[in-house]
Order: sequence, then structure tokens, then C-alpha cells
Amino acid sequence: MKIGVLSDTHLTSVTEGFKKMVKMQFGDADMIIHAGDMTSVAVYDYLSNWDLKAVRGNMDEHDLGALVPLKRIEVIMGKRIGIIHGRGSPHSIEDVVSGEFNDVDIVVFGHSHVPANRQRGGMIMFNPGSYRGSYSQKGTIGMIEIDEGGGITFRHIEV
Repeated sequence: MKIGVLSDTHLTSVTEGFKKMVKMQFGDADMIIHAGDMTSVAVYDYLSNWDLKAVRGNMDEHDLGALVPLKRIEVIMGKRIGIIHGRGSPHSIEDVVSGEFNDVDIVVFGHSHVPANRQRGGMIMFNPGSYRGSYSQKGTIGMIEIDEGGGITFRHIEV
């Protein structure tokens, strides 16, 4: 199972560059997770062409609130994946988002714009970073691959 992971796209419309990146990086993905701050319904509509699992971020327009929850848990190939945007300082965000879920294997989150892939207790904390980049960092997205034996690979990809 190949899962493309995005957060903090911050797009008001679907640009040709975004379309090209999604097709190139996620063309063979089985699913896309978006951890909030899509910003516009247009981005949600475009990503809905794939099997999309998305949550709302603090910068998302009001209409997205009717389409996506604040957080969710998905069971994918036996792995429980908590998805949330996050809030607060980048320095304490992992404390905040990990406290939102009980009994998950992976927490996918955004908000800080900083890529992360860390073990925290029994959970893996994965932030794909920000598609557009920030804080002098290049834009990043993520990829999670779960194999038939339950092994998991996490990658960050500069865009």
C-alpha cells in the first residue's frame, strides 16, 4: 500500500505546478492523506480524484468544515493511523497531537511546516512538512508504504 501524504498546501486554487507534482509523485499511490490547511475546496475537489483521507486545518476556508473532520482514525492494512492538523507552537506540537489519539500506530500531522519522522512511545509521528516550504526550507511531501508483512517505510520528498 502506497500512501501519498500532504499538509499545508495553502493553495487558493489548483495550480498547474501542483497538478504536475501530484501526478508525478502520487501517480501510483493507492491513497492520499492530507493533514490540513488545503485552504480551498478546489484543492479538496482535485485530490478527491484519489482515495482521499483529509482533515481540516486552521487556515481552511469555512466550506471545508462541512467536508472534512478535525481529526480521524483510518485502519489501513492493519495499521491504525490518526490524522490531525495540529495547533500551537512547533516546539510542542507533538505533545498536542499525540494526546489526541489513543491506541494508534502512526500519527500524521501538519501545522508546523517542519518535516518529522520520530518514534514517540508506541507511535510513529509523521509530518510531511509543507508543500510550499517555509522557514527557509524547501517544500516537502511524504510517502508511507505499508508492505504485506506489516513493515512500514516513511519518506520525505523535496518538491
